[in-house]
Amino acid sequence: MSSFEKNTKPFVLNYKSNIKNAIKLIQNNKERVCFVVDKKNQVIGSISDGDIRRAILKGHNINDKIVKVFNKNFIFLKKNFDLSEAYKKFNKKVRIIPIVNEQMKINGILRKHDLVPFLDIKSKTILVVGLGYVGLTLSLVLADSGFEVSGYDKNTKTVKKIKNKIPPFYEKGMERYLSKNVGRNLNIFNKPKESDVYIITVGTPLKKNKSLNPDLSYLKKSLDEVSNLLKKNDLIILRSTIPVGCTRKFVIPFLEKKTGLKFGKDLFISFCPERTIEGNAIEELKKLPQIMGSFCRKSAELTKRLFSEYNFTIVEVRDLESAELAKLIDNSFRDTIFAYSNSIAMLGEKLNLDISQIIDKVNLGYSRNQIPKPSPGVGGPCLSKDPYILSDSFNKAKIENSNLIIHSRKVNELVIDNILNRSVKIFKKLKKNKNSKIFISGFAFKGFPETSDIRSSTTKIFYEKLKNKGFKNIWIHDFKVSKEDLKLIGAKSCSIISGFKKADAIFIMNNHKKYEDLNIFKLLGQTKKPVFFYDSWQIFNPYEIKNLPGVIYASVGF
Repeated sequence: MSSFEKNTKPFVLNYKSNIKNAIKLIQNNKERVCFVVDKKNQVIGSISDGDIRRAILKGHNINDKIVKVFNKNFIFLKKNFDLSEAYKKFNKKVRIIPIVNEQMKINGILRKHDLVPFLDIKSKTILVVGLGYVGLTLSLVLADSGFEVSGYDKNTKTVKKIKNKIPPFYEKGMERYLSKNVGRNLNIFNKPKESDVYIITVGTPLKKNKSLNPDLSYLKKSLDEVSNLLKKNDLIILRSTIPVGCTRKFVIPFLEKKTGLKFGKDLFISFCPERTIEGNAIEELKKLPQIMGSFCRKSAELTKRLFSEYNFTIVEVRDLESAELAKLIDNSFRDTIFAYSNSIAMLGEKLNLDISQIIDKVNLGYSRNQIPKPSPGVGGPCLSKDPYILSDSFNKAKIENSNLIIHSRKVNELVIDNILNRSVKIFKKLKKNKNSKIFISGFAFKGFPETSDIRSSTTKIFYEKLKNKGFKNIWIHDFKVSKEDLKLIGAKSCSIISGFKKADAIFIMNNHKKYEDLNIFKLLGQTKKPVFFYDSWQIFNPYEIKNLPGVIYASVGF
């Protein structure tokens, strides 16, 4: 808390003073109270004009020492006090409270009206920088909770769609939230708007060179734009995935140099990682515990109050670095356990075993095991990137045991090559050529919860590798990715029915729930025999499919 009164002289009176001195001091401050200190300058009580009136009525005169009349049961606050607890201490009689250090010496004076702007978090305006999968969903939830939110994105197409209440990507429930909030609590801009709280949600992709280090250029550009708007008492919240130490070592010095303001005194900052799953982010924002790490107590108090408006579980970690690492731990752990299953799957293929079935049996009734099913690699913008950012932190700390994390990432990247190599061998056995019709369904990086996001999609990588092998007649389908987005990457899209028709090879590449509704036997009957059917997630019963005449079945780990 930095806005309390630091000039304590008008409020402090030595214990040897008399009532007359107290009257003079009290008359000079509008709160009509002062605090008594002993010979060591330690506060020992308070005295108000009310105390003086009562003392005189009891027969004291103005030359009596104040030690005879001061109030020893006074209210005070210790350093690093909690704002909400401090607020409760005020009443009609208590209008100012001294802030004391460990030696009970007064460091400052807190008035009730100093607290109100910080406690009334709803009075603060919010700017969300970046309206992608993270920023837009957060903007909608904040607006729906009653905040006045401005959303900023440089992508004119995205801005236009949101202004017209059209979802720029698929997210469950988004249309309703857009319809309710855009133009009311949420307004969209293509340039930053001055606010009280700035939430940075821009991407931090990997550099395209061989280093695979995080590219912080988007973050730096956003900070540069925001720095021109920052004023005293503003709060910055970072949600972009960054290396451990980045907030303290890069963001804070950068903004202090740009603004001339100091964090902890003039500005406040927290790192609060995004943890939601695409496709169900709006609901998860309200239900998943929100981790937060802050620069100082006021940063923490403001941030906690903001997120508490829509989320009941705020998990505060010790500092900024702990919160930064928490995000990397989350995603890198999941990438690692998926790599374990995918490694076992490759062994299963060599041994002619059904790894999905074995995992089901191993997990059954055995709560200590939650081994995931093998998959066609691990895609998406987070799990494919964050292990490299975590490894970068290992390298900067000069620790060389991040091999497990990077090896796991490499395993998941190799799965697509494994699928490709197996498929090409089978194509040759089936005497399929480069003009054979190949149908790929499931282009989004995941099917459940469903999303339209194709960033770092393993299917997209597989599609590009097939094209590089010389296959020309490739058709694409997805339940949520738009035909326009597929066209942008040069893919020919079609319906699932026309995709199966006279196909030489079919690849089901994600785990969308709608596959379970398909009449797979009828669809396979319309293919060109012999047909290669790759069911990557083993959505269909492999033992039923592989016995169909003219159908060659395979999946990851089968």
